[in-house]
Amino acid sequence: MKSRQKYISILLIVFGISFNSCQEDFLERYPLDEMTDATFFTSANDLKVMVNGFYRLFPRYHFQQGGNAYNIYLDANTDIQVATGPSGALLQKGSSGQAPAADGTWNGNFTWIRQINYLIENSGRVARDTEVDQYTGEAYFFRAWVYFRMLERYGDVPIYTEVLETDSETLYKTRDSRYDVAKFIIQDLDSAIAKMGWKNSNFSKLGRVNKESALVMKARVALFEGSWERYHGAENTPFAVDGKNGNEFLQMVEPAIQELIDHQGATLFTRGGPFNEAYNQLFSQMDASTSEGVFLYRIYDVNEIVGHNFYDRVVESPQSPTMNLVENYLDKDGVPQELSSLPIDYTSLNNLGENLDPRFRQSVWTPDRGPQNQIAGFEPQALPVRYPTINNVFTNNYSATGLRFWKGAIFDANEWRNGSVDDVLIRYAEGLLALAEAKAILGTINQADLDKTVNILRQRVGMVPMSLSAVNSWSVSYSAQQGFDASESNIVNEIRRERLAELAFEGHREGDLKRWAVFHDVINGWKPKGAHAQEFIDYFNDPSKLVADGLSENDANNWGLTQGEDYDVFSDGFLNPFYVTPEFKPTGEGYFVEPGRVYLAPIPKNEIDLYLEDAGVELKQNPGWF
Repeated sequence: MKSRQKYISILLIVFGISFNSCQEDFLERYPLDEMTDATFFTSANDLKVMVNGFYRLFPRYHFQQGGNAYNIYLDANTDIQVATGPSGALLQKGSSGQAPAADGTWNGNFTWIRQINYLIENSGRVARDTEVDQYTGEAYFFRAWVYFRMLERYGDVPIYTEVLETDSETLYKTRDSRYDVAKFIIQDLDSAIAKMGWKNSNFSKLGRVNKESALVMKARVALFEGSWERYHGAENTPFAVDGKNGNEFLQMVEPAIQELIDHQGATLFTRGGPFNEAYNQLFSQMDASTSEGVFLYRIYDVNEIVGHNFYDRVVESPQSPTMNLVENYLDKDGVPQELSSLPIDYTSLNNLGENLDPRFRQSVWTPDRGPQNQIAGFEPQALPVRYPTINNVFTNNYSATGLRFWKGAIFDANEWRNGSVDDVLIRYAEGLLALAEAKAILGTINQADLDKTVNILRQRVGMVPMSLSAVNSWSVSYSAQQGFDASESNIVNEIRRERLAELAFEGHREGDLKRWAVFHDVINGWKPKGAHAQEFIDYFNDPSKLVADGLSENDANNWGLTQGEDYDVFSDGFLNPFYVTPEFKPTGEGYFVEPGRVYLAPIPKNEIDLYLEDAGVELKQNPGWF
């Protein structure tokens, strides 16, 4: 641990940063001054100092709200988690499609690209060695990271590889096709892979980008663009890529992940913590450098005043899982719930924990764990009840769905508001599932492929292996409303389900639904549903149960629930999280997004006007926007 603290201390000194918030990490406070001194690029350390600033690009996986940070917003605005009120981004009925005048994301990304290009251009001035290659490779990785972020958001974007000045001829460049952008990103990632070392080797240590993370990132980009081309082309959407079927990109996934498998093998993180739940505890490690299968992570350490509030993700919060997620888990025998012979009972969360894929119980709280405040390390804010609260009479925050996050539980009261758990950014599981999905789409997957990808992940949680022959024999109704594709093979749809089970709450769901061209199918008309209400009513309306779990008699008598005031339900008895909002009442229409524009963000109108006025160049708007 001393070497880790020494590393952070050195970075703090190099960056010249004054920290005044425990919620910022050192990579977010580095002032990216333009380094124009001709004598600056003289050593590997100069490259390191500049590339360190690029780590600010990585998302803060805890979202800042009202002074409190929560590590639970990654899959917001999707079908698997909701807030205590409807998402405005998914209520587009009647909106005009007029693009905003400005968008900080567009200009912000090109500012980053200019700085990264500056480093890459000048890196050749430093005598090449292994350390120089590492930092140069990191720069290529970051340029790929920014361009992929823009590809996901805008589709076509201008590609720049040089440092532009105000009088550069290519300053007002038209948008390159998303196909060319994706190829450019892959090219940058290939450069990064060739130059960087493996995790914990040479100079790729302690939170730095490495060869493993670049290989997974390459697979992420190739799978995203390949499946985008395939499914938007098949559906003939306005976002299709003319003349492309996705195979070129899909075929790039296997070589990248096979190289990773040859290095990593079947090694995964297996330390399970107090509940013997290794999948859960993978996200709760103080030092992710020793977490097998975690390739890229953010370092946090309160001893260096770089803490966080990740603890908040397993107490009542403004976000909660939905039944859409629960319904998609297989049973523990590896069979879809509609075909299951097990006694799956939605009126009992404990029953679901016993009978569904073990990743359900390691991702979503079940009341058999006991009152939350009786779990070691959950003081000082854990509640003396075993069910999530479903009304803010009891607490400032509550679960609108009756479901509580459990994935990544932290069993250390010292983590409250000032934690040192490292933040997982890229891990092995994503790469393995990318390989399985790409080969399934291409129609080349076999049982050996499943055994070295999906079944490695299942083995960690004690889930039965996936059998290709069994999956393809199932008579299952796959609906677009659940994120599936009825025209695809069973195995393609089951890999989609596997991604949901393994990667839930890690920020992949929206991108998946959009690349599969089913985002509008999933969202339109959807009214989020929570847990079955009866067990909450039976618990909170029985003072004897509350007293037994630690409440005083006086408090227990004040915690009752009244339908229509504290909660409401659908006709089938499941909680209606948004029962006070007209769109989500029985007569309401639910969510609505515009299928012809929701898949890409608009180009800011000011940018379009600027191109036309200053250079006479047309910067075309995305479909559905004006």
